[in-house]
Amino acid sequence: MNVHIRLCIGCGLIASAVLSIQARAADWPQLQGNPAHTGYTADEPKPAYRLCWFRDLEEPTQSAAQPIVAGDKLFVGTGHGNLHALGRADGKTLWTYHTAAPIFGTPAWARGIVYVNSLDHCCHAVRDADGSRLWTFETGAPLWAAPVIADDKVFVGGRDGFVYALDARNGTELWRSPLPNLVMCTPAYSEGTLYVGVGDMRVYALDGASGRRIWQSDQLPGSAMREYWLVAAQGVVIAAVEHAMSFRARWREIQRAVMEPFIEAHKNDPVLIEDDVFPMLAKRFEEHPEEQSIFVLDARTGQQKFIVPLVPVEGGGGTAIPPAVDPQGWAYFVYANIHLSASGNAFFGRLDLDTGRMEPLLKDRFAGPSQLLGFPGHTFRPGLEWPRGKGDFYCGFCVMDQSWAVSVGGKIAFPVRDPSWPFEAPFHNWHHIVSGEGGYVAGDLMDQRRLGGKGLFGGGFHSTCSPVAIAGAQLFHKSPRSVVFAFAGQE
Repeated sequence: MNVHIRLCIGCGLIASAVLSIQARAADWPQLQGNPAHTGYTADEPKPAYRLCWFRDLEEPTQSAAQPIVAGDKLFVGTGHGNLHALGRADGKTLWTYHTAAPIFGTPAWARGIVYVNSLDHCCHAVRDADGSRLWTFETGAPLWAAPVIADDKVFVGGRDGFVYALDARNGTELWRSPLPNLVMCTPAYSEGTLYVGVGDMRVYALDGASGRRIWQSDQLPGSAMREYWLVAAQGVVIAAVEHAMSFRARWREIQRAVMEPFIEAHKNDPVLIEDDVFPMLAKRFEEHPEEQSIFVLDARTGQQKFIVPLVPVEGGGGTAIPPAVDPQGWAYFVYANIHLSASGNAFFGRLDLDTGRMEPLLKDRFAGPSQLLGFPGHTFRPGLEWPRGKGDFYCGFCVMDQSWAVSVGGKIAFPVRDPSWPFEAPFHNWHHIVSGEGGYVAGDLMDQRRLGGKGLFGGGFHSTCSPVAIAGAQLFHKSPRSVVFAFAGQE
């Protein structure tokens, strides 16, 4: 096998920068950083950002799975059933552990052990020092979701309709809890409770110590909770669902009922502000609850807390992408609220998890018919992508089957989108939540064309993607195909 590793040597003294970053060596040890899947860390890599290295694993990978970071290593699972340990400083393979079937979920790490679920029905525990097997635990069906590590336990949601709690040290089964259907969405854990999204379209709260069922939610509209993960934080549980009807059909209904009247009423406005759309969408979803994509449930009772007035930019199979949540109680979303069409707009904002109020973070961006004129103060260049200003997230994509994912480090959010179409580039964006300034992690547009997408790495058309992993002053991301990127910010 040809190993493709590229080091960035044209952007200053990268070697010394990486060494200084290594001294800090913060971790991102499991999916979205922690068992609650908040996607938040106090580590705040600041611009300017530089590409340190990228590595093509040359094996298929589940596109929404993250790399995880622990000490001087990264861990990534692949469709060939391999768990790869890569050097944090250079991306080189340190060891490979092989399972008997593809790995779909994100690995997890704790106390020198890497845990990974495989379609071979087993949860595997592997020593991070050398890749040797410590133990395996076999379930009754292939394991799709990622393992969750908390309180010296490994929680495993199975397609056999059970959730398992294992002793993280030796793999002993501590309890198993039966559920009415399969589990393909990764559970979330917070304050002693495990929250599980199940194939019967309900969320279940289980006691983390015993597996006892605490509550079950009402049945949520939709056809599946899969691919992604629940988020449990700030007294709520956030679930993203896949719709029973196609997103295209739903989009047309919302477009006719909400978007077109709004655009007509504001057709002469030089700038359209999406704040006005939120109450219109909330009213629409109250009348048509089956059109909701994101559900915020009270963590104590499982009851829906409020309606989320968002039409999200959706990922694989029409499943909405879960948000990132910060300690102040804001949930960060990329969404498509005003103009739902091919080459539409992605907006970035945050939801107050206490009140349900949406706050746009791109306050000076336009939408609607005026998009034909370009951004205010800019000129559209025919045949090229839109000119971009600070904090500009316009990417000219089709909202039906593209995806974004978000992580937050301190006061900086890192949305990333799939790197396949239309610009053959990985869009790693950053946005300062307080100042509103923003830009690209990956550098200028030509660098992005060079670094990703069909131009160099192939990539999947309209693929889903993972959020970035934030560790110290570094950012790590895996493209939908199999390329792992390492970026360095400023401490």
